Amino acid sequence: MADAALNRAEREELERLRAQAARSGGVGRGARWTGAVVLLVLSAVLALLATVTVFARNEILDTDRFVDNMEPLLDDDDVRAAVAARVSTAVTEALDVEALIAEAIDAVQTRGAPDVLSRLAGPLASGVDSFIDKQVHTVVYSDQFTELWRQANRTAHAALVAILTGEQGRALAVQGQNLVLDLGPVVERVKDRMVDAGFDLAERIPAVSVTFTLATSDAFPKLQVATALLNAAAWALPIAALALLAAGVALAPVRRRGLLLGVVFTAGAMFALWGALVIGRSVYLAALSGSVQSPDAAGAVYDALTRYLLAGAQTLAVLALIVALACWLLGPGRAATGTRSLARGARDALARVLTRAGLTFGPVGGAVQRFRRPVEFLAVIVGLLWIVLWRHPGVSGVVTVAIVVAVFVAFVEVVARVGRGAPEAAPE
Repeated sequence: MADAALNRAEREELERLRAQAARSGGVGRGARWTGAVVLLVLSAVLALLATVTVFARNEILDTDRFVDNMEPLLDDDDVRAAVAARVSTAVTEALDVEALIAEAIDAVQTRGAPDVLSRLAGPLASGVDSFIDKQVHTVVYSDQFTELWRQANRTAHAALVAILTGEQGRALAVQGQNLVLDLGPVVERVKDRMVDAGFDLAERIPAVSVTFTLATSDAFPKLQVATALLNAAAWALPIAALALLAAGVALAPVRRRGLLLGVVFTAGAMFALWGALVIGRSVYLAALSGSVQSPDAAGAVYDALTRYLLAGAQTLAVLALIVALACWLLGPGRAATGTRSLARGARDALARVLTRAGLTFGPVGGAVQRFRRPVEFLAVIVGLLWIVLWRHPGVSGVVTVAIVVAVFVAFVEVVARVGRGAPEAAPE
């Protein structure tokens, strides 16, 4: 009616202003989405970097977690076999078995033994080698070795920290591009066992340093520089990732959709990290080809060193997908609204059953009805804190927490319905 009272010029001006307003509104909305997507992508990238950095801080610079990381290697037969082979070689070289046999035969021949005795040098040396192998395997596959391995790794961790902070350790050291562990204590234990078994010549074995390569990388020399920033980055990167996620969601014209995009990007980053670890294993073993005695043992070491990083990537990916599912369920789509309608009907039906049974929850039901939204929000926050404070929740832990929170929220909804009076069923 108001438009009818306008003359032609005024009506044209009004249409022009309406078109200009529509265009400016569209441009502004598009710019906001572009900015939001950029922030959300950066947040996902920082989340990936934060996952790696926190892993490095918690698993490499923390003694207990480092020892836990290396614990699975005790149950790996390939690792034990590689250690046994390395220690046997060290003991044999330290004794110089062939020289000892030759010395013994010469001593006997000077006392009149026949020259044919020298033909026994080979079988005698083989017998000594077999005896050494047996004693080494007895130690390596015993509970004594388990304790030696744990102590070696615990001692080595202090040396690792010293290396990363610029000091060279003794139990663990960087030799070129190799991170090596000193197995000298294992050799000492084998020496003691051989002496106890009556092989007194083992007393000649000097204190030796026997290195066992744990990992090889050209990054080791650069780690000392990076360590100075590690502690700060372990705190700064997660905070920055969350800040960018919050900024991206706030900038998005539709915040629910912005959060959905943000967590999907984060899940994608975690899956990318997961894939990189799988590919990195193949690259790592290919780089070691021909330089290690047991590729299977090297693979086991890689798996042990990266297992918590892989678990962290999997955990964050599943958590992001759960949040994405929640965002979708809260959306306007037909499937989402249908799902919410079914859930609402189920809660109403349960509330009617409880009301008819006389279970009204008293004043608690009324309080829950008034404050159900804050209570549900608090439940979500507690669930997130539960996951954060859980040392290694894993995928199963995240799913368990999500189920517990969902069940609690559903229970709050039912109690709130009972508190305000359950709705009557629709007549058939």
